[in-house]
Amino acid sequence: MTPRTPLFAVALLCSSAAVAASTTYDCAVASSSTFSQTTDLALPMAGTWIGNYDATTNPTGTRTIPGLFGGSGNNPIPFNGTFKPRITITDANPTGTFGFTLDTELGTAAVDGLALDVLNGQTGTIASTIVLSFSTFRTQQPSSTFFGVSNLSLPLSNDTISSATLTQTGPAVGTAIANGTGGWTITVAVPVDLAVSGTASGAPFSQTSAALFALAGTAIQGPKGINLSLQSSLNETVPIAPLPPLVAVPFPLPTIFPTGNTANLVMNATFSEGASTTTMSITVTAGGTPQSPDPDLNGDGVVSGPDLAILLAAWGTNDVVADIDRNGIVEGPDLAILLAAWN
Repeated sequence: MTPRTPLFAVALLCSSAAVAASTTYDCAVASSSTFSQTTDLALPMAGTWIGNYDATTNPTGTRTIPGLFGGSGNNPIPFNGTFKPRITITDANPTGTFGFTLDTELGTAAVDGLALDVLNGQTGTIASTIVLSFSTFRTQQPSSTFFGVSNLSLPLSNDTISSATLTQTGPAVGTAIANGTGGWTITVAVPVDLAVSGTASGAPFSQTSAALFALAGTAIQGPKGINLSLQSSLNETVPIAPLPPLVAVPFPLPTIFPTGNTANLVMNATFSEGASTTTMSITVTAGGTPQSPDPDLNGDGVVSGPDLAILLAAWGTNDVVADIDRNGIVEGPDLAILLAAWN
């Protein structure tokens, strides 16, 4: 994965008794959300393969012999190729939670605590093929002839992506600009860790990488809540650094002339720089409610003298910590909430 992640399309329906200058909502992503992705990797490679014959340990193994006639023994056969995995996720239904804050006075929008299960129990597929070019060679055990070809495509494996999650790793504050129709145009980028797991060539794998998850769209705030609708898509090609070399990797090659057998080869190869082409689209809908006022201003687990001191020091300001009811100013209602929770 690259450090760029597609924009989400989000619709958030959150209810509130009144619209304040700054309101924070706890939102849950609904299962009606959708996510689709196709990623095609092209990883050029060059190397040799040789039969797995060994006079001592595998005397009945395959031998490789270059050319159409003559020769003997077990010889390396040069090849060029491209390893081409394709990742496909179709209409997954993400779920998750996050906080969303709209400050209409400062013109900001913020996301916090984003935790998104992208697949939500669904699986994606990884279908791998290899495209090969090589000169004519023969095998013994089984006896077969492989005529020289260019761009022969062979299927390798069908694997799965079983889990993909996004977890916010840092603050995310963007802009909220009045659009002249009673709504707000929202743009905010969220730093996340993207964690993916599944199987590749039959073996389990897991990988976590940093990404930037961008949100963009329109928010409409009313007396009872907020409706936030964001959409995005991604279509890009990015380079991929060469993979580690392959050393003595078993490579079962289906026989071509005659068909029906398998030549058991051992592959050694090095990779050069490749490319990844990704098309993604995501639409997320969620509902939420305003976060409950928290009078524990210093976060020590009790509402006591230090919290009162913080509130009084911020009296008459728009301090975001001491403004318990989020109405844009620290005043009497905030003091009343704090005293009611005193312990």
